[in-house]
Amino acid sequence: MVDIQTVLTYLTLISVPVGVAYHIMTLNNTRKNQQMQLETRKAQLISRLREMFWEIETGLIGMELLEMKWTDYEDFAKKYDSTVNPENYAKRFKIWGQLQEIGYLIHEGIIDVESVYDLLGGYNSLIIWEKFKPVIYQQRIVYNDPSWFKWFEYLAEEIKKHRQELGISSDIGDPDGYLALSNR
Repeated sequence: MVDIQTVLTYLTLISVPVGVAYHIMTLNNTRKNQQMQLETRKAQLISRLREMFWEIETGLIGMELLEMKWTDYEDFAKKYDSTVNPENYAKRFKIWGQLQEIGYLIHEGIIDVESVYDLLGGYNSLIIWEKFKPVIYQQRIVYNDPSWFKWFEYLAEEIKKHRQELGISSDIGDPDGYLALSNR
């Protein structure tokens, strides 16, 4: 006859590895679910950013900003400072703010630069950065804020790196003459 103590000992020995295996399976499933949720959230975020970035109003504002002309920072401030041209200021901050947000999201690893470049017009964001880089650099001095739109700059640098990884020059040139317009 089987001793009850022996049976209980075997049951205990069997239950420990079974419990550990069950716990590992539960952790793996939880990890997979969390990864799927993260991927879903990332796709939703990219979709929201794409909709925001590609809406007609944003495109028109972007084109308007690229058509701006100034000779130097003082001329820029006379024409486009928030006190003299609040509408332009609001439009500029809409676009710069969107690009700032995207740069921050890339920095935090929430979205990747390839998705931004492929789906959100990374080339366009680089043109906007190049056009306004001298203004933003000067504003950092004027406002005594070295981090002024640093995530926008970060985005531009990441886009340049990505272009180099793709075998494309990081120098975007000026196919539409937008960068030259700021120097007239």
